[in-house]
Amino acid sequence: MFSVDYHQWPLVSIYIVILGVFIYGILRPRRRVEWRAAGVAQAFVVALYAEMYGLPLTMYLVAWLTGRTEFAQDHFFGHAWSYLFGWGETGAIVIDITGQILIVTGATLALAGWRQIHRGQGAMVTSGLYRFVRHPQYTGFFLFLIGSIVNWPTLPTLLMLPLLGWTYYRLARREETEAESAFGQAYRAYRARSGMFLPRLRRGATG
Repeated sequence: MFSVDYHQWPLVSIYIVILGVFIYGILRPRRRVEWRAAGVAQAFVVALYAEMYGLPLTMYLVAWLTGRTEFAQDHFFGHAWSYLFGWGETGAIVIDITGQILIVTGATLALAGWRQIHRGQGAMVTSGLYRFVRHPQYTGFFLFLIGSIVNWPTLPTLLMLPLLGWTYYRLARREETEAESAFGQAYRAYRARSGMFLPRLRRGATG
């Protein structure tokens, strides 16, 4: 019977390959700066799953700092927020489910956004998800990152999260500058009524 535990390197490899295809396929890097950003995203995935199913270095550190060896010995203690805050196994289950919901929701948003752009064939897309946010692919990617941190925190991914957020914020700004050059007033009007990563609460707000 299959059991989830550490040192399962084939499983680590499978996750890295699958999510690598997702990252490079959905985020569509074309220029050097985008390839660098995608490389950081891929490093996040490697760091996450290498510890989740491989060698739990962060959990070793937590076990040493807290004196609780179960962090390094019991795989379920990788849902570390619950045990660090004293919420126990029930809290770990809730955190696991919450993290997985964020991950799946994020992947779904990113895929849906990619499909709309692909079908647009270079035209300005303002319907569907793009009616509400200008970068649903990045919104979905951010939800995936946050869900991963909620579900299974590691020191490398915690450090990389703000870096990835800033990197893709800058990429979004660059893309908007290019879209404004290509579509002019039509894009400026669209930007005024839509949110960057989250739907606007008020029409006409900036951001």
